Amino acid sequence: MKIAKKTLGIDLGGTKILAAVVEEGKILATNRLATPQHDPVALYDAMADAAKPLLEEHPDVELVGLGSPGPLNLREGKIVFAPNIANLENAPVVKEMQARLNKIVTLENDANAAGFAEHLYGAAHNWRSSVYITVSTGIGAGLYIGNKIIHGAHGSAGEMGHMTMLPYGPLGGDSHHGTLESIAAGRAMEREARYSYHDDDMGARELFQRARDGEDKALKIIDNSARFVGIGMSNLQKVFDPEGFVIGGGISSQGEFYLSRVRTAYEHYSKGYPQAEIELAKLGTDAGVIGAASVALYPDRGL
Repeated sequence: MKIAKKTLGIDLGGTKILAAVVEEGKILATNRLATPQHDPVALYDAMADAAKPLLEEHPDVELVGLGSPGPLNLREGKIVFAPNIANLENAPVVKEMQARLNKIVTLENDANAAGFAEHLYGAAHNWRSSVYITVSTGIGAGLYIGNKIIHGAHGSAGEMGHMTMLPYGPLGGDSHHGTLESIAAGRAMEREARYSYHDDDMGARELFQRARDGEDKALKIIDNSARFVGIGMSNLQKVFDPEGFVIGGGISSQGEFYLSRVRTAYEHYSKGYPQAEIELAKLGTDAGVIGAASVALYPDRGL
């Protein structure tokens, strides 16, 4: 059951923490801090530091939603482990944040939260069933039917980035070789670019600019990422058969330059099966924090 009110969302990312006060899908105020990488206590403190100034500005906010990388134990309010944040294992994040903020805190997978925002307010709001895919530092997904998020028996549904795509491929953050994330995420593209160009400082932005300029190496790296994302989507199409896919995350800012490559691979590997619509996320990089704030209003959202 939804209650119309302002809530605070915290989007925990591999490199940044974004907190925002949100009302009906609109951001009213934000605060951003860097993500501490090796100390869970410092991480809890940083999330609280990002949230507290906003709570002081908006004292009527009672509920907090936290979008976190997973897998998660939603029943116990814990982060089982976060592949892109070191030393965060079986972390009692809900307990720690409730103690620091003195508010009710609801935990949700970060990709699920971002997709929930797109489902409620963005690109998927006209679809009954959809998959949200975030391609950023890592890769995650959210699965939706009606107004429900599919969590699965253990709360780990939607971990698309950790599907094994290439046995004996690159080692991923979850300690498995050849996962989609280890091959196709932003960090993976940067790894390939730095190796190929012999440049330890090359980032995704420069890589995409070089690709747009027609450089062969850059185009091959981006084509490879998009191809594997498209294959992953085709696999989900055959299993879940959604009405549509929404592509979000930092890489989605590249628009059709990236999406057209994903779409081509998806259509090739799902040929002969019903074709889903594919749209870019409409809420951009704000989807995660809007979704984190929104899940606090839907305690019965899970399947």
